[in-house]
Amino acid sequence: MNNAPDFPPMPTHLAVAVGGVALLAALSGMAHASPPAEKIMCTEAPRSQWMSEQQARMMFKASSYALVRFKVSKGNCHEFYAVAANGDVVEAYLHPVTGAVVRETRLPAPQATSSVSSSTTGVRP
Repeated sequence: MNNAPDFPPMPTHLAVAVGGVALLAALSGMAHASPPAEKIMCTEAPRSQWMSEQQARMMFKASSYALVRFKVSKGNCHEFYAVAANGDVVEAYLHPVTGAVVRETRLPAPQATSSVSSSTTGVRP
């Protein structure tokens, strides 16, 4: 007899968001899509000439992604890590003055492994 509690299945959009958060957390702590030795330089313009984070998010079309993380890179770029609704992970560097895409890398979603759910047999209390 299986004494494990029965939990309702997780909604798909929640599963994607949870997976995306885990994936972004993993990417934050290890080497990203760009090789660590490669430094992407965008500008030496003073920050007073840069577009705001909100403007950069609009240029990146952040609202079209399920999850987005923004930071300013060491090379003075607006750097985005995002998870698309289909699970693809995107790393993008935007020029902070012009908004031009300096580099974009897209990693396909990890293939989901199918899990076999086992049903319990026997009498329940």
